[in-house]
Amino acid sequence: MSVYTGLRISDVSTFHVDRMRPDGTIQLRTTKAHTHVYTWVPEWLQERIRARALETGPYIFGEHSTTDMNVITDLWRRKLNKLWNLCGPWKDKPTPHRFRHTFARILLERPGVTVRDVAELLGNTEQIVRKHYAAWIPERQERLTAILRAAFDTKPKPKPNVIAMPKPAKG
Repeated sequence: MSVYTGLRISDVSTFHVDRMRPDGTIQLRTTKAHTHVYTWVPEWLQERIRARALETGPYIFGEHSTTDMNVITDLWRRKLNKLWNLCGPWKDKPTPHRFRHTFARILLERPGVTVRDVAELLGNTEQIVRKHYAAWIPERQERLTAILRAAFDTKPKPKPNVIAMPKPAKG
């Protein structure tokens, strides 16, 4: 769910089916301006969320006996770690936050998607998105490459001198 919404583990583990509208949009968070931000999820995920709600109730990953978010997220981190241990070994240890990173990378690699768009969907600033996801921002690399080309295009091109290496002595 995080890969398709960018939600943090705390939001996923306490996800209530009422956050998803009939058209498949999901309310992500309220921004500082107190406006809602929505994302859309594919039909197959909408169906899975609705089916899950029928199985478990409105909290699709189960209702918790505590409201302490640290306890809830720790429980889900432990569950995910058990799964990852079964699937490992891993070069880099997986974390729930990596799903959010995947969400951001998928969007940033799409033509026409701006850093601002991704920042809004993640609930971050553009500066934070640039800091953490710079490698996946094509316009950034294109701009930097253009700067380098312009700077070095007019510089003289060296002519390489071929230096003959002495032949090894036969012995």
